Amino acid sequence: MMRRIFSCVVLVMMAGLALLSAGCGGQAERSTRITVVGWNTMADNFREQAEAFERQHPDIKVDVQTVDSDYTRIMPRLSAGTDLPDVMVFQNRDFPTFLNQKADAFLDVTSDFKGSKDHFVPASWDAVTKDGKIYGVPTDMGPAALFYRADLFEKAGIDADKIETWDDLIEAGKKLSAATNGETAMLGTAEDTDFFDQLLNQAGGHYTSQDDKTIVLNSAEGKKATMLMQRMVQEGTLKNVQSWDGRLLAMKRDQIAAVPYGVWFAGTISSELPEQKGKWKVIPLPAMDKGGARAANSGGSVAVVASNSRHKEAAVAFLKFCEDTEEGETIALKHGLFPAYTPIYSSAEFQKENAYFGTAIYPLFAQIAAEIQPLHRGPVSLESGKATKELIQHVLSGVNVDQALAEAAQAIAQATGLKAEK
Repeated sequence: MMRRIFSCVVLVMMAGLALLSAGCGGQAERSTRITVVGWNTMADNFREQAEAFERQHPDIKVDVQTVDSDYTRIMPRLSAGTDLPDVMVFQNRDFPTFLNQKADAFLDVTSDFKGSKDHFVPASWDAVTKDGKIYGVPTDMGPAALFYRADLFEKAGIDADKIETWDDLIEAGKKLSAATNGETAMLGTAEDTDFFDQLLNQAGGHYTSQDDKTIVLNSAEGKKATMLMQRMVQEGTLKNVQSWDGRLLAMKRDQIAAVPYGVWFAGTISSELPEQKGKWKVIPLPAMDKGGARAANSGGSVAVVASNSRHKEAAVAFLKFCEDTEEGETIALKHGLFPAYTPIYSSAEFQKENAYFGTAIYPLFAQIAAEIQPLHRGPVSLESGKATKELIQHVLSGVNVDQALAEAAQAIAQATGLKAEK
C-alpha cells in the first residue's frame, strides 16, 4: 500500500516537473534575439534605440554590431544567402544595386509600412521601392544646402539673401576673389561626386531610366549639370581641393568660403573647425534657373530586414519603433541623424537652436527636404563610382562635356551590362 502511494506521489511530482519544464521552454521560445548591424553613428544610434525598444518589448533582445560602410561583412553573406543579420543598413544610393541583384534576400515589408508612407519625405522611398513593393524603410536623409562663411561674405560685400541662382553665386565668387586678391574661391570640389550629384538632382536628371534598363547620365539634364560645373571652374568659382581632407584644410585656411552639402555636414564643420563657431550660416542651394528648384539630396540611409530572418516580426517591430515613432526618431536626432520621418519636424528637439550656427538650422532643411525630387540611381551605384569620378576630373580639366558624358555612360554600361542612351 505504501509502495503504491509512493509511486503515485512520484508520478505527480514528475508530471509537475514536466509541466514546469514545458512552461520554461515556452518562455525561452518567447524570448527572441535579433541582430542589427550599422556603421559608426548609425550603430551608436541603434544601441540607444534598442535600449528604449527593449523596455517596451522585454521579450525581445537586440544585439547591435558595428560593421564598415563598404559592406565587406554583408556582401559574402548575401552571395551565400546565409548568416545574414536580421536588420541591415545600406546607404540609400547603394541599396538599389543590392536590391536588383538579390531582391529575394530582403523582406517585402509593403504591408508593414504601406500605411506609414505619408509619414516620410516622399523622395526617401525611391531607394527601397521596386516594382511597386517596399523592401525597407528610410532612416535618415541628407537634404543639401549652401553652408557659407558669413564673415567672408560681409567683407566682400556679398549679400547671401540675394543669391538665388548659380549664376548669382558665380558673380558673387568673382566679387569674393577680387576682394581677397584671389586668395579665396567661392567653392571647392573634391575627388567625390557629391556636388555633381546635387546639380544632377536639381536639373532633374538620373543615372538610369525608371525601368533600370538604360544608363541616362548623358541626358540633357546630365549635360546641364556638367556644363554648369565646368563653367564654375572656368570662371574661378570652383576650386579643385583634391580630397575630403583638402576641403577641410581649405576651409580652415579661408581658401574657400562656401560648401554645398547635406545637412550632416553641419556636424563635420562644428567638430573639425571649432574655432570658426558663429562664422558659418546656411541658405538653400542656388537654383539652376530663377524660380527653379533649390533642393537636392546628399546622403542618407535605409534599413532592411533579411528575408530568411527567423524573427521577422521582431525585426519589423524594431524598425517601426526606430523609424516610425517620435521616441525612436528623437534618439536619432541626438545622434545627428536627420530623419526622413516628418512628424518629428514639429518637436522641440528638432526646432532647437544649433549653438555653432547661432540659429535653428533643421527647420530650413525640413523645408528643403519637402521639395527634393528623387535622383534615380537604379542598380549602378557600386559600379558607377570610378566612371563618375573620371567624368568629374575630365570636367575640371576642360574636356568636352559631350565626350566626357558619353564615355562615362558607356563605361557604366559596360560595368553593369545595361545599355547606354545615345
